[in-house]
Amino acid sequence: MTADSDSQRHNSSDPCPNPGDHAAGGSSTYSETGRGQSEARRRATPVTSLDAPRRTNIIDKVRAMLAKAASTTHEPEREAFEAKAQALITRYQIAANELQQADSEIIERRIDIRTWGDATRGVIYLYGGIAELNRSSAAHRSIGEHSQVILFGTDVDLDLTETVARHLLPQLRTHMLLDRPNSRMSYAIGWTHEVLSRLIAAQQATMAEYGAIVPTNTAADEAMLNAYKLKSDSQTTMVDSVEYEFGASAACRADIGRTKLAAG
Repeated sequence: MTADSDSQRHNSSDPCPNPGDHAAGGSSTYSETGRGQSEARRRATPVTSLDAPRRTNIIDKVRAMLAKAASTTHEPEREAFEAKAQALITRYQIAANELQQADSEIIERRIDIRTWGDATRGVIYLYGGIAELNRSSAAHRSIGEHSQVILFGTDVDLDLTETVARHLLPQLRTHMLLDRPNSRMSYAIGWTHEVLSRLIAAQQATMAEYGAIVPTNTAADEAMLNAYKLKSDSQTTMVDSVEYEFGASAACRADIGRTKLAAG
């Protein structure tokens, strides 16, 4: 990496600088525990109630979109239906049990993380953060030479989690190929942290606009803890702060789906 390249990483024209969010110089740590952000979201304004006929109509519309998404074999069409459904779920704070009626069973879904090499930890963090934003929980484990993310939640919420992840992960790979960071792990963690911060901010803005809170699913958390007996204490990962900031800066260019997921 040349001196010119390093200077570009700290250019003051960074599209979304956020002083204080990232450590400067030497090395820093990234916490795997993000529950504090969840608690902040849960303390938002109570849900604005709708009259019963209107809410029933909206829920029926969401069910129809999810049914169409499940029935199509055309990937762009499926993603479009799921994205529109997510927008309505977020806007009107529709709970999973309202969508599934009598069937709100918590399921487990496993996703193999391959071909990411040193960036794998950033990918794992990304799945975990997106799962939490969609009322789900996530754990991970190593299997031989690759890792596996285990998601817990309702079928609808896990579909939404995977839709957002599929939208974001190709962008992470593209940014790494273009930027060629010295530390792919630190870069990927910085990229993921910035993207999740933007997603959380977008969700909080939507909650404030519609006077709502983010519904949670404690059953998903319980299922994860019971299945894996996870320790509650936080773990940290040492990262190179220069590469972390490099990744965070690149994440400011990422399309987080605001246009696709905007309520309308």
